[in-house]
Amino acid sequence: MMEIQEPLTISQAIYAEIIDHARSGKPDEICGLLRGRENRAIELIRADNVADDKVENYDVDPQTLLLQFKFEEAGDRMVAIYHSHPVSVAYPSATDAWSAHYPDAYYLICSLEYDHAPVLRAFRLLPDFAELDIDLLRQRLPFYETRPGLFGFYQSSEDPLPAELENLAADVSPPFYIVYHVDESQAVEDYRVVAVRESQVKIAD
Repeated sequence: MMEIQEPLTISQAIYAEIIDHARSGKPDEICGLLRGRENRAIELIRADNVADDKVENYDVDPQTLLLQFKFEEAGDRMVAIYHSHPVSVAYPSATDAWSAHYPDAYYLICSLEYDHAPVLRAFRLLPDFAELDIDLLRQRLPFYETRPGLFGFYQSSEDPLPAELENLAADVSPPFYIVYHVDESQAVEDYRVVAVRESQVKIAD
């Protein structure tokens, strides 16, 4: 059974600023943080996208990420990390799953696939470092190269579960990604399973 995720509450002003930031940055992906308490955002902080390929990826600049410690000193926390998908749907990619290092934060994605009708969705991306026979899975499952050296496989909750993943699904229910990174010799350096759990976005007055 899929876990019930608490909704994320944001103000109309924050909602509008995320969309404005996404539109102003297009065709690049943009990113930033939301400060708040519990599951309610109270402030938006725009960040610099320092990824090598900003059209296809995002990486929040380290100086902005360090603000989370100031938030905590004031009794707040980093509620969410947001970024845009300028031409694709508002759903986490394998690269997003690989880059998700904050399981307690929401990941907000603003899609401008249709610029006149932006879509904002929130997710929890929950890594699990289960022991897998990754070399066997590389042979049996249709992994694809999402970025140079980074490969992903997506298991939806609607598609039949491959026999090779039956044991994994006892601990991590779909939908999830399996992502791995290879070195120059194509040997696996690291891998993880990342569960994708959507949360409702509530827009407050």
